Amino acid sequence: MNFEAIKEFLEETGADYLEIEGEVHLDPQVFFEVWKYVGEPDLETYIVEDSIVEPGSYDPPQMKYKSLKNVKIKKVYFETLDGRRIVTDYVEFRKIADGYKP
Repeated sequence: MNFEAIKEFLEETGADYLEIEGEVHLDPQVFFEVWKYVGEPDLETYIVEDSIVEPGSYDPPQMKYKSLKNVKIKKVYFETLDGRRIVTDYVEFRKIADGYKP
């Protein structure tokens, strides 16, 4: 299915989405609904590395953070027929998918 059909589905359901660098990021529940709607295409995963600030680690005189923590975030996606990635958080998606009963 192409992205225009998915976009219409999102508009009909009133769901929000965010486009970043050619990827369409969805809330995990919305992603699950779209994934079901398009016929459960094969899913792929990738890892994003990010730095988060530890609470209380800002040093005002130095104007910088004393400690950053690197985290890895697993993302899950499928591609539309026109090559757009539809993306969400893997862990939250698994919770929804594992709890789904048709």
